[in-house]
Amino acid sequence: MSWLRDIAVAIWDVFFVASPYILLGLGAAGLLHVLVPADKVARWLGRPGFGSVARAAFLGIPLPLCSCAVVPVSIELSRKGASREASLAFLVSTPETGVDSILLTYGLMGPVMAVARPIAALVTSLVAAAVSLVNPPPATEKPPASKPLAAPAEEAACGDCAAPNPAPPGKTRRAVRYGLVEMVDEIGFWLVIGLVLTGIITALVPDGVIEATLGQGPWALFALLILGIPLYMCASASTPVAAALMLKGISPGAALVFLLAGPATNASSLVVIARFFGRRFVSIYLASVVVVALGTGFLLDLLVDRFGWSVEATLSAGESRRWLLHLASSGLLLILLTASFFRGSWRMAIRDVTRDLRQWRTLFGDELSS
Repeated sequence: MSWLRDIAVAIWDVFFVASPYILLGLGAAGLLHVLVPADKVARWLGRPGFGSVARAAFLGIPLPLCSCAVVPVSIELSRKGASREASLAFLVSTPETGVDSILLTYGLMGPVMAVARPIAALVTSLVAAAVSLVNPPPATEKPPASKPLAAPAEEAACGDCAAPNPAPPGKTRRAVRYGLVEMVDEIGFWLVIGLVLTGIITALVPDGVIEATLGQGPWALFALLILGIPLYMCASASTPVAAALMLKGISPGAALVFLLAGPATNASSLVVIARFFGRRFVSIYLASVVVVALGTGFLLDLLVDRFGWSVEATLSAGESRRWLLHLASSGLLLILLTASFFRGSWRMAIRDVTRDLRQWRTLFGDELSS
């Protein structure tokens, strides 16, 4: 049973290293939630034109909206006068990254990856919007805006993030509650799944096997794209998995492809594009994610080789002088995750998976055959 011990040690190592960055990201998410409430987002972006597209793309990068909140906010942008392209840019950039995942990327993979990830997300959203601008839908295509996107029970599962409700008094309390309770409920289950996968890869996959199998060229980028698309993982949960794959030999560009493709290609986003913005946008969305992910991944590998940038994954604290900070952060995060588990966040995650599978069938079944 030594392999179980190796997996457990690997999980603890990455949890120990990542905890301060996760907590910092959760705190920053809470502050952004208070300072940039969702009901004001629509007003800021409620103007047609490429300026709104750029603002939507930039705002979606750090904004701490959970996966289900992206959908109603994007619809609200459109209903308040934002162009379809601005709404699409926001819908593309938001799930690919966030303030929490950027900080975690910095902690596990260094500053180069922490900068490359949001830039790639920004480029993806701008490309998707630009393609939709030069390929407008036919005048006869009317998005079925009145068609419900989810059953009432499914919308209720998201809680307060499903719609902008009046906030209770006390900004500090609201920020703490959102960052350390609601955000933990939203990503906690998937973060644990990501940590477990990271432990399995680290402990059981021999060094050099992935590099020998996939290599360091374009085929590795395609392989990580195919691996990332079907995975139901949020931006934060995919980060330690990508770090573990880097330690086993994949290139930084291939890791970037994985980080972009997984969070962006969720069924909920694709369904809202098909139902509200039109089915043409599904192909634009997917093509933009695939092309930009591969392009930025290939470019990152070229730049790393050309300029000798240091891009190294870290999943072990080693001789860190900040071990006390890591230990305290690990203890606090463990308490938050345990409390989230007993609140039933795992049931919400299972409901999300079930809904996603049902929406995949809807997207590639009745919706596209009609």
